[in-house]
Amino acid sequence: MVSIDIEIYEFVRACSSYDIKELIKELVDEGHLPKDLFNEKGEVKKEMTRKSVNEIDFQENLEKLKLKYFSLNREEELYLQQLFNKYN
Repeated sequence: MVSIDIEIYEFVRACSSYDIKELIKELVDEGHLPKDLFNEKGEVKKEMTRKSVNEIDFQENLEKLKLKYFSLNREEELYLQQLFNKYN
C-alpha cells in the first residue's frame, strides 16, 4: 500500500474532464452520490448541479419513506397527510 499526502483540491485540479466524470461515477456506485445524477447520455444532469446537499438528502429521505408506507402508524400517516395538504 502506498500513502501519498495530497490535498483533495490539488487532486481534482489535476484531473481531466474524463477523470472527473469517472470519479463521479465511482462516487455514485459507492453510494456517496444519488444514483439519478446522470441522464440517459451518461452526462451529469444540469438540474442536479443546482440542488443543494440538503435538497438531495431530503429527496433521498422521501424515497426511503415511500418504501416504509406499511410501517407507518396511524399518527404518522395523519401527520404526513396534514403536511401534504398544507402544500397542495
